[in-house]
Amino acid sequence: MSRVYWIKGRSQGVHQSIVSKVDALLSMEEMSKLVVPKESLAIKINLSEVGYAHYLPPIVVATLFERVRGAGCFPVVTDGCSLFKGFRSNGYDWIKAALMMGFSSGETFDNQLMLAAGYTSEEGKFYPSEGRRLGGVELGSLLTDTGNLVVLSHVTAHPILGVAGAILNLGLGLLAGTGKLRVHSCLEIELDQSRCDNCGACVPFCPTGAVAAGDPVISFDPEICNGCLGCFMACPNAAMSIKPEGIEPFQEAVVEAAHTALHNLRGSAFFINFLSSVTPQTDDYPFSDVPFIPDLGILASSDPVALDWATYQMITRSPGVPGSVAESMNVLGKGDNKIMAITGAGPEHWIEYAMNMGLGGTQCELFTTG
Repeated sequence: MSRVYWIKGRSQGVHQSIVSKVDALLSMEEMSKLVVPKESLAIKINLSEVGYAHYLPPIVVATLFERVRGAGCFPVVTDGCSLFKGFRSNGYDWIKAALMMGFSSGETFDNQLMLAAGYTSEEGKFYPSEGRRLGGVELGSLLTDTGNLVVLSHVTAHPILGVAGAILNLGLGLLAGTGKLRVHSCLEIELDQSRCDNCGACVPFCPTGAVAAGDPVISFDPEICNGCLGCFMACPNAAMSIKPEGIEPFQEAVVEAAHTALHNLRGSAFFINFLSSVTPQTDDYPFSDVPFIPDLGILASSDPVALDWATYQMITRSPGVPGSVAESMNVLGKGDNKIMAITGAGPEHWIEYAMNMGLGGTQCELFTTG
């Protein structure tokens, strides 16, 4: 049975500040074992798209970085570029976005902000994978060159997985660009022209030219679409949708990629899910709605499956926030399935698939602090 630690969201004094909560994370047995003097430690974040307002505060990452470095470890903060055209589609723009959002590379992180697969997302190697979807996937070189790994995930709803947490961050965030394309290859986008008002919001996000300006509506060529979801996330009218037959294959591909990443890591990993500012949109969106549940704090575990399952259960059992999408969907009550109501997807299938692959389990013991 896995351990899942819960640091509650409320702060009623200096000993419950966000800095103190990071210190509490570092005191956990599984986490403390990763902080080895003169050994490397990769801190995986998920940098949000510029325009998204509820991302993980830089103070969390900066505090963890400083504490780890102070213990004699060699930390590096890492992430991957996006498939769609935005503020994170290449390494140069990713660094610019990180600086805009408060991740000061030189002063705070000693210039140790590094892309998992390099500036062009091409630095990686193909590794065979288990499961029925991928056959193998390209992992960013930083993952396999680093010793231990801690994965910091800002929890949100997700349009395909239901919940964005540790498995998604591990399964997609550390892949080379070709690996991400491999995972996304099962997704098919379709355009409902009756919903399109030709606003053009989607066009700048398309990297392949599949979405283009048209008259009287946007034109879409599915033959050259790479499934990056840029147009889907940018469209304000829900004119772009994901064909349902690709949902479960994508979920399974993400799990297989996470399994491959974890099994090719040189050291060990620890996963931390932040359940503050849980919004209906993932950090990839260029905007964000208000959170739909209260600040529930932090969950952490060495088992990413137990962690994401506990995260889902906690969101379900929490009351919804009045004035948020939870009220619009009439799921304000404790026990209402907010994730399913908001996204139309749940994590049950991919959680079971991850368990069958040996990535973790849902049986856990909850340790509460704060």
